[in-house]
Amino acid sequence: MASTSADKERQMLGLFLVPGVYLRVLGETVRQLGHNDRALYQGLDFTADDLKANDSRIFVTDAILMAQRALELAGKDGLSFHLAKELRLTIHGTLGFAALTSPTFEGALDSVRRYLQLRAPFLSMKQSLAGDQVLVQLCTEFDVPGLYGFLAETVSATLILLTEQLLDRADAESRGFALEDGKLPGVSVRLSGPEPAYYARFASQLPVRFEYGQPEEMLVFPRKLLDVRMRLADAEASRMARDQCEFELQKALKEQGDIVLAIRNMLRMTPGPLPSLEAMAERFCVSSRTLKRRLAEKDTSYREIVEAVLKDRAIQLLRYTNQSVSEIAYELGYADLSNFSRAFRKWTGKSASEFREGGVDPAPEVGP
Repeated sequence: MASTSADKERQMLGLFLVPGVYLRVLGETVRQLGHNDRALYQGLDFTADDLKANDSRIFVTDAILMAQRALELAGKDGLSFHLAKELRLTIHGTLGFAALTSPTFEGALDSVRRYLQLRAPFLSMKQSLAGDQVLVQLCTEFDVPGLYGFLAETVSATLILLTEQLLDRADAESRGFALEDGKLPGVSVRLSGPEPAYYARFASQLPVRFEYGQPEEMLVFPRKLLDVRMRLADAEASRMARDQCEFELQKALKEQGDIVLAIRNMLRMTPGPLPSLEAMAERFCVSSRTLKRRLAEKDTSYREIVEAVLKDRAIQLLRYTNQSVSEIAYELGYADLSNFSRAFRKWTGKSASEFREGGVDPAPEVGP
């Protein structure tokens, strides 16, 4: 299985692992839509049978490759919505149980936000309040060319379908959230891509409106919906499930190995500007103080790791693109060109212009 591969380069690229059950369901859905799912596994070191094990895990890079192939085969069939329907509650394991038994929808949403990376390590959720609305933004943790729209649509549809299924309908109705023409009032999904041709076939089957051509990927809920009880609310059972999710998360982070390597690889896959220490700590589900301490134990700091990544990226952009120094500085997150110029001279001993004109070519750092 991919989780035991000795290929270090591939392991670095596939730093995060995805539960095999999701890829098994993806393959089954592609097959149900009349396509040959064997094409999804070509060249990979696992088969559909390998994914039947409850504890199977594969590298996220392999998962992305399979999703790209599935999208090529069945994307026009509405694969995202078909897949969302197949991703039933039990498939999500302890995370699904934690959401199901949460006392309120607010607790369920918090469980999903905190532990989503156990199921979809390429996505994260940011929650904010805007007046009487709760905004849940979907964000990619690294570039997934050609896949982001599919992933956002699938994850959004999955979350919305589960929400409609898990809410205590009597309590929801008493709070003014009875279904209206099959839709949850005040709830919507906003996606940045254009409306696909297949959406019309699914619109009446979905419990919310999907709005396309929006500025960003976002789920919108009425603030009062947070107080609605979940269908099988059980505070103690939910606590136990969350504890298990926490255990799984810490185990997964530990299995990723060196925290410095993990952060460096995550930053290398993140477009500029790079996240703050606090944002990175949240990604690893620890406090910023804990992350500082863990990095200090490795004789480094978050700033040093960020600077190493920025140095490598600056060198690559100067070496392989025609972008101006100002454009490169902006792309790397520097608001002031002079700050970038000082940083680059500190890294290399030369100005960016001197380097581009044929100065000493310091090799980008690699490895731990």
